[in-house]
Amino acid sequence: MPEPGSHPSPAAAPRPASKQSWLAAQGRLPLAFMGLALIWLLVATTLLVAHPGLLGMPHAAPPVIALTHSWMLGFFVTVACGAVYQLVPVALTTTLWKENLGWWHFWLHAVGVPGMVFFFQSYQLKWVALFATAVILGVLLFTVNTWVTVGRSTRRDVVAWAIILAAGWLCLAVLAGLFLALNRLFTWVPVAPLALLRMHAHLGLIGFFLALLQGVAFQLIPMFTMGEVRDWGPAKAGLWFSQAGLVALVPALIWQWAVLTYLGAVAVTIGLVFSGYGLQQSLTTRKKRKLDPGIAVFLRGGIGIYAAALAGIALTLPDSTRSTAVGGFNPMIYALLGILGGLMPCIAGMMCKVVPFLTWMRVYGPLVGRRPTPPAHSLTHPRLEYWGLGLQQFAVLPLLVGAWWSSQLWLHLGAWLLAVGVVLFLADMVGVMKHLWLPATAPAPGPALKPKLTASQTK
Repeated sequence: MPEPGSHPSPAAAPRPASKQSWLAAQGRLPLAFMGLALIWLLVATTLLVAHPGLLGMPHAAPPVIALTHSWMLGFFVTVACGAVYQLVPVALTTTLWKENLGWWHFWLHAVGVPGMVFFFQSYQLKWVALFATAVILGVLLFTVNTWVTVGRSTRRDVVAWAIILAAGWLCLAVLAGLFLALNRLFTWVPVAPLALLRMHAHLGLIGFFLALLQGVAFQLIPMFTMGEVRDWGPAKAGLWFSQAGLVALVPALIWQWAVLTYLGAVAVTIGLVFSGYGLQQSLTTRKKRKLDPGIAVFLRGGIGIYAAALAGIALTLPDSTRSTAVGGFNPMIYALLGILGGLMPCIAGMMCKVVPFLTWMRVYGPLVGRRPTPPAHSLTHPRLEYWGLGLQQFAVLPLLVGAWWSSQLWLHLGAWLLAVGVVLFLADMVGVMKHLWLPATAPAPGPALKPKLTASQTK
């Protein structure tokens, strides 16, 4: 895929510049989600810096749940939904079914998530359930919109199925979260709350995020590296092994069936191996040999996801006693590896490619053929990307040490390193998105100067 704006064709038919505001032009919905996600990234990081000791507490503690939802619902889900709203029409060569449903989703999400995080702090579950209802309504609109859009296309490969499955699992995850809160209030079903919490978490982590990554990676990585997928077999095997593992994990986590939980974790890990092999095969075909910082960090995030999967297998061993431990090898290690070590670099790395592309398409796309435009890669600051993404990944090490040793010093160090990386990353993203309001001006090319003739040439 050629870099937008790098070589505009002089024969291209000029398009009229948009007279609408940026929120009413192409890409306004996904960009709105991306902007909201960046706000949540700042909020979630601030909460972690203010209370790093939460990473040394049991994962079912209310403040830990509030912090987790600020990261998962506030940042990660918001980014992923915005990416889906852009990716589905592009990958499936169709149009989003109902853009107005996307905007309803945006506002319901913008209202519901802060309410949930705030009332989780004091564990006021009635208010949590009220704001969770707004989030669920938004996710339902997202799921229906996504399914209908995919249904209108003719594509039925791994990418399409991953999007279908991810949207469905996200819907089940938020419904399970609401049921968990209401069951704590009214005790409809005599099931251990911790078991329901783990089921709810894995519906989101494996069902939504992992399924989405196992599909869209095979669309985005070849696109941004100018490669191709020649063999879809490993991608298919990876997706369906992970899906089978999740289907086993859901009842196993609820009823605490140790052997089935272990087998489900193994199946998910096998799925990751297949997906990783397929992606590695695709990378060997790339024409763009040097990887951009965002793509390189995305791929390194896969290592964190593999590490989390192996930690999950260790925690689910039938004779393991670490599933409720605090300090040492415990579920917080598994969560840090999966969320900050794996999911964070994957999502942040892709934002470094997607946000500049969307911004360029919105601001400069209509001007191609009318005047010179900057290339999309010039909107970013490579040094900010390199140091921001690098510090985010490096911060995981002291956080893991702090959670293992129950050391406040290491937890504070890791939280501050993460904060510096996030600030640099936010500076890069803000620098890109400022073009929405302050487009760069490029001088029009002047007439070519005729070369001066020498005296001998005039004779």
